[in-house]
Amino acid sequence: MLTKDELDYLSKIPRNKKVSVKPFDPQARRVGDLIVSKIKKALSDLEVLFMGATALEIAGQNDIDIYMLSEPSKFGEHLPTLEKLFGKPKSTYDTFIEWSFTENGYPIELYLTEPPERQIRVYEILKSNKELLKEYEDLKLKFSDKSFRDYQRAKYEFYSKILNL
Repeated sequence: MLTKDELDYLSKIPRNKKVSVKPFDPQARRVGDLIVSKIKKALSDLEVLFMGATALEIAGQNDIDIYMLSEPSKFGEHLPTLEKLFGKPKSTYDTFIEWSFTENGYPIELYLTEPPERQIRVYEILKSNKELLKEYEDLKLKFSDKSFRDYQRAKYEFYSKILNL
């Protein structure tokens, strides 16, 4: 079963948007690790999670998803340092702040956010279960050059399945 947030996100994806799934690129992983190191050096008290296909070292969009965990009441303490590192945020909301940029040719999505519990659980399950990880990668590859909305829905349905095992 999809969450309200997942359904909301799906409704905002343009119908004609296509997804491009590529083999894992070790250089993308290195770029992600460097960004994590930069954040930890500047804000050692912040928990930083590098998640997603690149962090799992499987096929995906070769994008880099990094989450910096904080209570929303403390966002203001971290924001000046993060703006020095990454510039002005793309979006600011009550529960998260988002940066979107490219580094060494790789798309980066960076979030200052409350812990995304569901995403963390999915990531941990996939990281610890090679059989499910392979199934997830195969699912992603099946959608290459197809509808991004269908791809994202299939991923969300897979998450629900593995969370309910």
